[in-house]
Amino acid sequence: MNEGAKRTPGRPRSVASREAILDAAFWQTLERGYAAVTTETIAKAAGAGKQTLYRWWPSKAAIVLDAFAEKARARIDRVQEEAIRTGDLLTFLRTASAAYSASAPVLRHLIAEAQSDPALRVMLRDRLIEPRRETLRRVLEPHIADAEQREAIVAALYGAFWYRLLFDEALDDKFVTRLAALVPTKQA
Repeated sequence: MNEGAKRTPGRPRSVASREAILDAAFWQTLERGYAAVTTETIAKAAGAGKQTLYRWWPSKAAIVLDAFAEKARARIDRVQEEAIRTGDLLTFLRTASAAYSASAPVLRHLIAEAQSDPALRVMLRDRLIEPRRETLRRVLEPHIADAEQREAIVAALYGAFWYRLLFDEALDDKFVTRLAALVPTKQA
């Protein structure tokens, strides 16, 4: 152990166990639906004890949010690196659209729970929403020099996505293409 590093009480956290829990939470929630998943079903699917989940996360919603944030990094952020390099807004929006569409019911549940749980609301913003918004800012930067205008466009685009997501409206290619066409872009 490094000098100055403090060890917390109890057994050390296992990276493999954490990954198994997050993977189980992600797949259980997608397959069974948010309401049908419990901390018990997540723990069982991960081969972990329920107490391990509560040692690391305060609630089912926090576990599911972390699981979806981890998958978003792998499924959205990495894919969107090319869109960032090229300033390709349409590719960015298509990738985001596919990811949000696949997990829309879960996201609606998390948003609903976040309304009465301020800590979850902060986690939702910081772990899932803000990283995507930052990526969009980077995609738009070569096209829109004014930071305030860029921020307004980020709010408008994500507002449109979340509105459609909340009301279970299609985030299809037709919508995404029309949305991208609203943004003034220049050739990079």
